[in-house]
Amino acid sequence: MLTSCSASYHLKRAIAKDPTIVQNQTVIVDTTVITPIRPSKGTFVINRDTSLVFNQNGVKTLLKVVHDTFTIEVECPPDTIRIQKEILVPKVVYQEKLSNFDLVKLIIVSLIIISLIAFFRRLIN
Repeated sequence: MLTSCSASYHLKRAIAKDPTIVQNQTVIVDTTVITPIRPSKGTFVINRDTSLVFNQNGVKTLLKVVHDTFTIEVECPPDTIRIQKEILVPKVVYQEKLSNFDLVKLIIVSLIIISLIAFFRRLIN
């Protein structure tokens, strides 16, 4: 009456009822990287006063001619890069029990700590 079924027994029974609980599960990790706007400018000399705007593939180019100066302004929109990775995650993680030796070490260390606390309390009082 003082003992019960171990966890491994219950796990084996659950696996017998539904074997899919121990199969690996695929998790997709989605990472998004956004690049900043990259402006660039250049200057050329020309003889006419004009202003032109070009839009091609999301890149905006502005050409300005004022007196003898030709100015180019280019604005590249930010890009979005998506990276997807598939990671296999096990559904069931097995844990090992503490061995008897580890349990004895834990008890001895606990007793030493408790006795040191009691000793220092007597010194203080």
